[in-house]
Amino acid sequence: ARFGLPALALGILVISFSPLLVQVSEVGPSTTAVYRALFAMPALTAWMLLESRKGDAPRRKLTARDWALLALTGLFFTGDLVAWHSAIRLSGVANATFLAHLSTPIIAIGAWLMFSERLTWGFVAGLLLAMAGTALIMGASIIEPGGSLLGDGLGLLTAFFYGGYLLMIKHLREHLPSGLIMAASTAFSFVGLLIVALIMDESLIPVTLLGWGTLVAIGLIIHAGGQGLITVAFRHLSASFASVALLGTPVLAAFFGWLILDETLTLLQG
Repeated sequence: ARFGLPALALGILVISFSPLLVQVSEVGPSTTAVYRALFAMPALTAWMLLESRKGDAPRRKLTARDWALLALTGLFFTGDLVAWHSAIRLSGVANATFLAHLSTPIIAIGAWLMFSERLTWGFVAGLLLAMAGTALIMGASIIEPGGSLLGDGLGLLTAFFYGGYLLMIKHLREHLPSGLIMAASTAFSFVGLLIVALIMDESLIPVTLLGWGTLVAIGLIIHAGGQGLITVAFRHLSASFASVALLGTPVLAAFFGWLILDETLTLLQG
């Protein structure tokens, strides 16, 4: 826990900037996700090779089932990024990020079923409050001008994909090193994201150096750095505890969205 908690806290802080960078990206939401995976791959590959040299190799030879689970993890992350990045463009940083992190109940229930992690009555009460908050956020999109019910729906869809992704990470971390999981799952997700971007027929090339810099930051800092730290933390902490801690992400993202992008929260959202 001494190692897992700082890794999780720093990872949460880093990924809180992700929706801001997606919002200002000069290419479409799916294409932004493609570059996220592409620019993260060199760092993740180096991480995997460094682990191997230091003796942190898989405890056994990878089986076909391991590769299938890594591919499934990449597929979950593909769905997560496609839905979330679109939700950010439609609903804004705060709404999309709050709704995406309703993955907490999915992770908690999955951890109970898969890893026999105990759920307390306090957790269930908090979960009901979170569901009530979801209804208020989506209600604000219907009642107030400028809201996007489609964007909010994509935010909720993100929660299912992200919950599945993190549960797979937790499962794989029982016997595979973090670098291998991140590199392999990102490679699989890159293929899926590229197919989606081509189908969506989005603009593929940023027009300015700042646009390129934004994409590099999303790949290297957010994905390889922030998401990598969260993957490391999942080895040392329970999935349900980590999922609750991840609820700090939308709070920070909403604050940074207000501070940097001048995205204000309505009274009902607040």
